[in-house]
Amino acid sequence: MLAAARELFAESGDVAMYEVARRAGVGQATLYRNFRDRDALVAALAAEQLDALERVGSEHAGEPNAFFVLLRSLVETQARFPGLVECAHEAPVRSAELEPVQQRLIELLKGSLRDAQAAGLLRPDFTLEDVFLVVAMVDGALGRERNPARRAAVASRVLALALDGAKAGPPAGT
Repeated sequence: MLAAARELFAESGDVAMYEVARRAGVGQATLYRNFRDRDALVAALAAEQLDALERVGSEHAGEPNAFFVLLRSLVETQARFPGLVECAHEAPVRSAELEPVQQRLIELLKGSLRDAQAAGLLRPDFTLEDVFLVVAMVDGALGRERNPARRAAVASRVLALALDGAKAGPPAGT
């Protein structure tokens, strides 16, 4: 069921539960026994993506550039799953399903952000709010691009531009 939902949310945020059930080859009752509503399904998918991000964080734990690796992975997820990102932005307004996922993301980023700053790789005034501003900038740029291959390129370019201003020292080209 999650694989079917993942495929659908990679295409769009406008995914009905019956479409997920049909793609998964299960009845709607089976889907609803596992996910009480669409928000629960979105939260499960978001948690799955965060699990993958946490694995990346573990692989790079203690490395000064772990923050940049994590942020790049987060942005790549944005580019791959536009529908999931769209729903995740909407769901907190309707449901607390995503709150634990959001808190895990904050905790994951907080330590690597601090390490990058301590290593002199990131501006000392760069905050978690700035991280989410960068994510919002990527989201805004991706909102106009429907081609999956171009989405990845656009996301990478926006991130590169944003990080140029976030890195410690003078911006490139000055």
